Formats: sequence, structure tokens, C-alpha cells
Amino acid sequence: MVKRRGLSSLINLICILLLFVVMRSAAVSSVSLNTLFIQIGYSIIMATSLNLACGYLGELPLGHAGFMSVGAYTAAVLTTKFLPQSAAVYPFALVCGGLMAALFAFIIGVPALRLKGDYLAIVTLGFGEIIRVLINTVFAPLTDGGKGLFGIPTYATFTDTFIVTVLCVAALYMIVRSRHGRATIAIRENDIAAESSGVHVANYKVKMFVISAFFAGIAGGIYAHQLGVLTAAKFDFNRSIDYLVMVVFGGMGSLTGSIFAGTALTVVQYLMASLVEYRQLAYALLLIIMMIFRPKGIFGRWEFSMTRLLARVFPALNVEPKNAEALQNDVILPDTPQYEVPANTPVLRTSHLGIRFGGLQAADNVEISLGAGEIVGLIGPNGAGKTTVFNMLTGVYQPTDGDIRLLGRSIVGMKPYAITEAGIARTFQNIRLFKSMTVIENIEVAFQTRMHYTLVDSLLRTKRFRRAERGARKRALEILSVFGMEDLADQSADSLPYGMQRRLEICRALAASPKVLLLDEPAAGMNPTETHELMETIRVIRDRFGVTILLIEHDMKLVMGICERIYVLNYGSVIAEGTPEQIRSNPEVITAYLGKNNPVNDGVGGATC
Repeated sequence: MVKRRGLSSLINLICILLLFVVMRSAAVSSVSLNTLFIQIGYSIIMATSLNLACGYLGELPLGHAGFMSVGAYTAAVLTTKFLPQSAAVYPFALVCGGLMAALFAFIIGVPALRLKGDYLAIVTLGFGEIIRVLINTVFAPLTDGGKGLFGIPTYATFTDTFIVTVLCVAALYMIVRSRHGRATIAIRENDIAAESSGVHVANYKVKMFVISAFFAGIAGGIYAHQLGVLTAAKFDFNRSIDYLVMVVFGGMGSLTGSIFAGTALTVVQYLMASLVEYRQLAYALLLIIMMIFRPKGIFGRWEFSMTRLLARVFPALNVEPKNAEALQNDVILPDTPQYEVPANTPVLRTSHLGIRFGGLQAADNVEISLGAGEIVGLIGPNGAGKTTVFNMLTGVYQPTDGDIRLLGRSIVGMKPYAITEAGIARTFQNIRLFKSMTVIENIEVAFQTRMHYTLVDSLLRTKRFRRAERGARKRALEILSVFGMEDLADQSADSLPYGMQRRLEICRALAASPKVLLLDEPAAGMNPTETHELMETIRVIRDRFGVTILLIEHDMKLVMGICERIYVLNYGSVIAEGTPEQIRSNPEVITAYLGKNNPVNDGVGGATC
């Protein structure tokens, strides 16, 4: 009820603002609408490009106007002092402005985006202020410093701006609807799971940040050639906040929302040009109200789709094309890596493996060896260090002692995405799905490094792009069919029941085509029937995908019923190793794990911890 009243209040406030705008329209009727349309154009580009970094990547740049200023001054200096006075050079100047902004983004993004926390917000905030100082001092011979750059050709027209805006928004839409966009959203949802699925998180953060800045630079070029004069003071912190408000208002993660908000709020700005102080107050109130009652923005993460609209309006069009079967066969399947297991060499082996966190020795002298095609259990009391071992095997933690060899090759020091490529995939103790994505998109993320179309293919929707995307979907459906989940492919991952989410996480791990699959408590939250089905499924996975499986599990029925060998951890060290029968009768295991009074002879399989 409170949310409904809050939404009603928000709608009333918007209506009041619109009424105020209409009442003031007569006062600004003498100003050219051409100016308004151009402002809407570059505002949309700024909002959608910032949304790529904020809504899709999940970062928080607070100096987006700084990249706009770089693009504006680059384009303006070129057309004013270096290029012929001709409108034909205008597109070239816009691209140069975008490239220069992208260069600055790369320089500050490489160090800042590799850090955790709010470093990017701090760095970009500082950049926005520093660039204004540089424009007025270091670059003054080109920018004419504090007095401003005058005489900029006013090449920007409504038609040109409309075309550029459509191209920029279309490019952003194509990017986010590709493997690059899936990887970006996966990083936003859970960067650890994304990297463990094969996504190079650091590289993608920099790439999307640079692309975002590139389009901001283009918007700056339009701004310069519409205004005809530039001063660094125009690109202050308040301008960055204006565009951030547009993103929040429309919906973080919705380009449609940014288009709507960029248009609506620019009109309000335009009509309230003489009331700057009230505009800032209105923005602040609007932002507060949105964060309280509609934190996801007007559109949330919803995107407009012409295909979806036509399918609803004209259901008869929603039929399979005549050549659907041919299209299904015209695919490029994700690469399937070929692993070579050296003779007499374990698939995975650890030697004297250990890790220390300050003064705490979390794991010490862990010796594990897995043969090809084995199903091996890793058990122990809570806090014994089982998940810590998994984190070392997958690169989430770097061991302080010992070695890890996969197929005879040391993987110590490798990043999680590289270890995934090398042949290890995992699930997590606490489910780490990309919940805003569909079931099939969760799996397609794991094909990231094995789909080879480029960013240009994404933008142009080339044949290679279409064939690779169809191939990824086909392979993902095949994996889902192992669990009987192919009918759920297009459902949102967060709409699945808990047990199905567990299965989906295993499907995503299998999509990485691993040689070793690490399952961290796969039966957690499942009822006995589901657990029994999982046991059979694990055997099917081993046989069908040819993987070696190491699993952590507290359900002793599952462990004793499916594992061929078992390792027991206690206080970070291996205290026993052997077959289920040997582990069942091991006195040290009974003491440390099952308890002295446990009826091991007839009930070990039913023990849980």
C-alpha cells in the first residue's frame, strides 16, 4: 500500500511538473525548436552511453561530462583551427572527439577498474575536475584557455543529430544484445561467477568503459557545433549529475528508459532555462522520490522490442519461418576444447597445497589426486576448509604454499577465467546465477571465449554473428536437456525454484566444457527424491561429458552412494583418503567428522552435517 501511494504521489508530481512546463511554454516560444531537438539528441547519447557503464556494467562513473568535454574540445579545435571550413568534415570531427574521449577513458580505466569498491567513482570525479583545469592551462594554446573557444562552426542540425543519435543508440543496443553484452551483465550480476564462467572481467570492464566514453565524446562534438562557443566551466560536476539522474530516472539497465528520460528531462531543462536554481532543486527531489518509491527507475531493465510488439499485435506473424530447419543447421557451434591427458598423469593434482590469511592457516599440506573420469568426494566438518580448497583450485584464492597441476601443467597464479579455459569449472556453495538473465543466457555466458565473432560483427549483425548465436543457443539447449530443463530456456533465472537454480548452475559449469567439474554442495536444499535424481544425473554427466568430478557434500547418502574415492578434511588438512567403505570405518574420520557415538556400521550413509 505504501509503495502504491508513493507511486501515485510520483505520478502526481510529474503531472504538476508537466503542467508547470505547459504554463511556461509561452515564455520560451521564441527560442528555436531546432535547438531543443539537438539538445535532446546529445542528451540521449549521453544518457544511454552512461547507462552502459552504470546500468549494464554496474560501475559508477561520476565524471561522464569530462569525456563529453574532451570530445567537444577535440572536435571543435579540429574544425576551427585545423580542418577546412566545410560541413563535410563534421562527421570526421565527431569520430575524432569520440576516439580522444575513449583514449582518456582507457588511461584512467585500466588502473581504476582493476580495483574493488568505489574507486572508479572517485577517479572519474577527479578526472572531471582535472580535465577542466587542463583545458584552461596546459591545452590553452589550442582551447584558448579560460576565455573560451569562439568561432566554432555551427554544423549541428536537427537532421544530422537525429541520424547520429539513432546510429549511436542502435550501436549500443547491438552491443548489449550480443555475447559482449551478456558478459557485461554477468559482471554486474556477480563478477566472481562471471570470471569463473570464462569472462575476462578486467578486460570487459575497461572495454565497456571505453565504449561508453567514446559515445560521450561524440555527444560532446554535437554540443560544441550546436553552441558555437565552449568554456570548460560548462562541463562541471552538475552536468555529470544531470546525466546520472536521467539514467536513474529511466532505469539503470534500460536503454529505452534512458531515451525516455533523456527526452523528458531535457525538455524540462529547456523550458526551465531561466530557473536554474529551481531546476537543480527539482532534480534533487525527483532523484530522492525515485530512489524511495521506484529505485529501478520508470522502465527498470525493460527494453522495447519491435519484434515482440509485432508478435503481440499481429499474432499471425509469430510463426516459424519456412526455412527454420535450415537455419537450425546453419550454425557455428562454440568450440569444444580437446584436452590431452599425459600418460600416467592425474587429471588434477595438488602438492603441499596451503593458504594463509594473515595469522590463520586456512589450509595446509593438502594432497589431492584425481584420475580421468573419477567421481571423488571432499567431505569434512563445517569450517574444515573445503570451499577454500575449491577457491584455490579455481584461482579465486591464490595459494601461499604448494602447487596445483591440471593435465600436468601448473595453474598456480592463473586468473579464474584462464583456469576455466584450461579445463576447470565449478558451482558455488551459495548459488551465483545471473538472475536478471534468462536460463539460456546464463549458459551462453559460459561460451564467451569459444564464440569468435567480433564487436564489429555484433554492430553489423553479420552472418558470422547470427550463425554463432544460433550455435550457442543450440548447444545450450542440448545441455539443458540433460536436466530436462529445455522448456524453461526463456524464463528468467530468478523465477526458478531453488532446486532448478542448483541444476542451472551445474548446466552453466558444463557449458564451459571442463575436464574437471567441481560441485560445491550440489544437493543443498533438495528433497530426498531430488537428491536421488541428482545422483543419477551426476553419473550421466560423467559418462556423457567425459569429466572428472570432485564434489563437496554434507549428504552422506549421496557421497557414499556415488563417489569412488573420498578425501576427508579437518582443520584445513587431509586426514583420510580412500573408498567409501574405508572412510566409513576410519576411526579418525568417525572421531573428527561423524562423532564417536555415531552408528557407523548401519547408518553412515544417513549421516548429515
